[in-house]
Amino acid sequence: MMRAQSLATVAVVAVLALQPPSSTEPPPSSDPGSSSPVPTTTSEPPPTTTTSTTPPPVSSTTAPTPPPSADPSTPAPPPPAPAPVAAGGREWTLTASRLDLGGLNYVGIVDALVNGQVVKVLKFTASDMKIRDLVQSAEVSPGVRLVTAARPGSTSTVSPGRIELFTVQLKGNLDLLGIKIPVDYTAAHPPPLNVPFVTFTEVTVRNTDLVGGTLRIPGARISVESG
Repeated sequence: MMRAQSLATVAVVAVLALQPPSSTEPPPSSDPGSSSPVPTTTSEPPPTTTTSTTPPPVSSTTAPTPPPSADPSTPAPPPPAPAPVAAGGREWTLTASRLDLGGLNYVGIVDALVNGQVVKVLKFTASDMKIRDLVQSAEVSPGVRLVTAARPGSTSTVSPGRIELFTVQLKGNLDLLGIKIPVDYTAAHPPPLNVPFVTFTEVTVRNTDLVGGTLRIPGARISVESG
């Protein structure tokens, strides 16, 4: 009896062993809603080409510079001021047997007003003047001259300080170390040299003005001449 039960037990175990094992995992579902989601693929943008649509910069050597625009609100510069005109008004003449000019400087040719007209004259500056046998004359009215003469052999002086002399003509002998050289200086023929000291002899000077200094005439005689 015991042997029969043992055989039966062995038979049950053998049957169980021959059956296929049951899976504990659920079968795959055919429901599309329950399927695993499709992995998302990352889409990269297409590579950027090296060609740029921005136009290249214009070279400064090829692009012309536009002219500056005229601002109508900016006023035009004023015209240059006219050159000053030396005073004067009347030409007068100086004659002397000798004329010494110290501290002399020939400034140049300037405009001077003579008898209501502008004329070209020579401008000199000096620190002192010595005039031997001075005779000075000027026309005060048509045909009438005022003459001022120093005592014969005397030396008149103009000093001190800066003296300005405006000359239409200077004619005489330039005394250069005892050598007398005839000269005739005008605006058309100005002095060729500028020297600090000069002596003229037998000189006639037509002036338009003398500014500065004090004129001293020893034994002055004043007369009026007509004709």
